[in-house]
Amino acid sequence: MKKNALIMILALALVGTGIWGYNQYKEKNDYYTFLDNQFQRMYYDLMGSVETITTDLSKLMVSSQKKENVLLYSNIWQNAYNAQEKLSQLPIKHAEITKTEKFLNQLGDYTFAMYNRSMDKEALGEKEIDNLEKLHNYALELSKDLQDLHKSALKDTVWKGELRRKGSKKLNKEAEKENPIQLKFNKFEERMVEYPELIYDGPFSEHVIAGMRPRLKGEKITQKEAEKKVISFLGGGKIEKVEKITNGQGRIDTYSFEVIPKNQTKGKKNPIYIDITQRNGYVAWLLNNREVKKEKLSPKQALEYASKFLEDKNFKNMIPTYTLKYDGVMLINYAYKQDNVIMYPDLIKVKIALDNGEVVGFDATHFLTTNYKRNIKKPKITPKEAREKISLRAKVEENPQLCIIPTSSFGEIYCYEFEASYKGDKFLIYINANTGEEEKILKLIKNENGTLMI
Repeated sequence: MKKNALIMILALALVGTGIWGYNQYKEKNDYYTFLDNQFQRMYYDLMGSVETITTDLSKLMVSSQKKENVLLYSNIWQNAYNAQEKLSQLPIKHAEITKTEKFLNQLGDYTFAMYNRSMDKEALGEKEIDNLEKLHNYALELSKDLQDLHKSALKDTVWKGELRRKGSKKLNKEAEKENPIQLKFNKFEERMVEYPELIYDGPFSEHVIAGMRPRLKGEKITQKEAEKKVISFLGGGKIEKVEKITNGQGRIDTYSFEVIPKNQTKGKKNPIYIDITQRNGYVAWLLNNREVKKEKLSPKQALEYASKFLEDKNFKNMIPTYTLKYDGVMLINYAYKQDNVIMYPDLIKVKIALDNGEVVGFDATHFLTTNYKRNIKKPKITPKEAREKISLRAKVEENPQLCIIPTSSFGEIYCYEFEASYKGDKFLIYINANTGEEEKILKLIKNENGTLMI
């Protein structure tokens, strides 16, 4: 009797274990299916956005209507940001597609700057048209690669298969190398040897980086020293792993790293990419593509977070000049101030996540290549004399701001910056502080998404 009872108990336990195991398997399979569907949808969105970008860029090549151009620029920049967001969420090794992600990010920012210029009725020069042509060619290549990948690899439940392999302890490096999804993206990265230098930051988007570059003169640091700079900048206690991925060559030579933060959601590693200058070890660029959850911060609070961040990182005398709110982040451009004169060429860009105030983007490349101590002399004309050069139709604020603005011919102009209004519209008018010439007029647009200057 005892023996039979024991057999019955073991049998019931075995059946129970089988049922539990089946339920666990079904639950896990349902979860993988759900994720697979999510990734398929993200991929289709990515592919659709890149195809639309390619089409709209080709339309720009033949369009002569400014009204049509404004719509095309708007579509391109929105689709570029959407494509970047979808790409960042796919289960692929993002350390190997940094060029693609950076391309989409800069494409969005560049076309946004071109949108501003078009609104200001500025005609495109040969350089801008050539840039758009090159961007179109890269977008076309990326679009073809995504289509080929969809035909050859993305069938049935490919993402689910990748997730199963990544969840298996038997996954080895050879199997990872054979991942057709990763291989296709890697081939695109290899072809993206050089794409146009995109100058798009803030109101003076035509400025070409030049200058004395004193901050980038000095001893070359080692990779190990650069890694210490990464840890110090991000906070050592917040980092799980730092891995060198490449050397950046261009207007600034850098060491590029992928950083895995601590305390991330299990199974979801969202890396941070960061570039350190090989000379003097400055942080030149940072990108964190994490998902931004429900917005909790106001633009004013985001500005406070960004300003404190720059102060803590020893970027002194920086003032906010241009802001834009999109996709749960606040983009803020800062300009350097010397002796109460604003240096518009010396720009730093900061992106703040509006869910918790974290810095998710940082670009100091303009600042590092243009910032130096200027020899600022007393203006040759007075503020009153400068004011007399402005149209009588405009209502002008008193107490203009002295500033230096960049030119498209590698130079800088010493100006008075006047705030003015006309029939409800706000403007910034730049009068040469030595000659009295009107150098530039920008229109200010303030709304819930920030302050734009076009």
